[in-house]
Amino acid sequence: MGNKTFLLLSAAGGLLAGFLVGSNLGDDQNSTGDASAQAIDQAKKLGDKPESKKTARATGSQADRSSPVIAEPLPLPDEKLRKGKRTPIELREALLRAKDDPNPISRSAVFAEVLAQLNDENVDDVLEAYNDISFGFENAHDYRMLLYAWGQIDPLAAIEYSNKRAKGIGAGFAVAGVLEGWAGREPQAAMEWVNLPENAGMSKLYKFGLVKGWASQDLKGATAYVEAMEPGGNRPDLFRTITDERLRKGFEPSSRWAETLQDDDMKKSAFTRLAQQRSREHPEEVADWLKDHAGEDYAADAFSRLGDNWGNRSPAEAADYFDDLPAGKARTEGMREIVESWTSEDPTASEAWLSGHEPSPELDPVVAAYAREVSKVEGGEAGAMEWAVTITDPKLQEKTVTTVGQNWYRRDKDSAEAWLPASGLTEDMQNAIRKPPKQSWWQSLVPKKSN
Repeated sequence: MGNKTFLLLSAAGGLLAGFLVGSNLGDDQNSTGDASAQAIDQAKKLGDKPESKKTARATGSQADRSSPVIAEPLPLPDEKLRKGKRTPIELREALLRAKDDPNPISRSAVFAEVLAQLNDENVDDVLEAYNDISFGFENAHDYRMLLYAWGQIDPLAAIEYSNKRAKGIGAGFAVAGVLEGWAGREPQAAMEWVNLPENAGMSKLYKFGLVKGWASQDLKGATAYVEAMEPGGNRPDLFRTITDERLRKGFEPSSRWAETLQDDDMKKSAFTRLAQQRSREHPEEVADWLKDHAGEDYAADAFSRLGDNWGNRSPAEAADYFDDLPAGKARTEGMREIVESWTSEDPTASEAWLSGHEPSPELDPVVAAYAREVSKVEGGEAGAMEWAVTITDPKLQEKTVTTVGQNWYRRDKDSAEAWLPASGLTEDMQNAIRKPPKQSWWQSLVPKKSN
């Protein structure tokens, strides 16, 4: 179930959490490599931005403070801060107090107000405060705001800083965060930097930040940029970022726009993203829109996302909707997603619904999903196997029977062993069942049997 996995690295959200994956938590770290440094030097030669004023900005080194700062909860920004009347030192001290504030609302408010005032005169004092904030996941939001704001006033210095504070892909995500701010103000300059030969290795990652920032200010220009890319690669992923920005203008105009797209890959990407995002809270609205696109290849994944989200909210209602759709991939995929969600919550109800359908190749993936899920329920192994053997496709049947059997063997080896000799399964399948792969701790969690 693709939409039920944790997506740690997805466009905008990935910029928040992903840039810290692989980062060093220490302040005094080496650069991630020569390529990024060369790119910065090249950009400086092109005259995009002046060099950083102070080396400390890039190294993240800690400077001596003029006075100690007592950490204490900070209220929402006062009038003086809101009007931008604080000195650089006062801004630094406000951040130092706010970083230890247990109230996430007041903490974020202070950071936002301070970083909205970021400029060449106060950036060094702001960075000094950040030296006391670990470059870890728990502070991802704070760093995202910094990199975005800094990217708008001195992106090359911010990029250099990112490469000092993180390694590998972590640095790549951090730079993407800088590019989001840079592209929001100077998309052409940001694009030229991304396209430098020295950045080829990270360009796919950098383009997420570029497109997100560009789309926030110039949706038409960002759309044209993505549409002009060669097919394949991360082009569909980038177009999802475009779609997210479109969705801010409302679902109805966004859905009309998606219908006008001529490029098949872009249309599929837009349909899928709109369905995924909107159906979380408004599945009926998405269902009404998609019904006229049933049977179209570009809409198949959109129906799958609808089935997933709607199945989590109201599986019986969702099942009725998909039952009424014409036979095809959209119907099958939607049913499969619904059954996976439904069975994990109420296997009795999902089985009752499934029992009302005749076995068929179209229904095979749905039956397989039910069998896999119910085999995870305590006491459901034998029933799951009864369903698995009804699958008409031989390859899918063998795969499902093996999976169900392995779940059974893990939980109740003795009863599984008693069943296997008379099962009629091949020797290879029996051996596979007797050797289930190891599970992670969360995979081993067993749902209680439904009453």
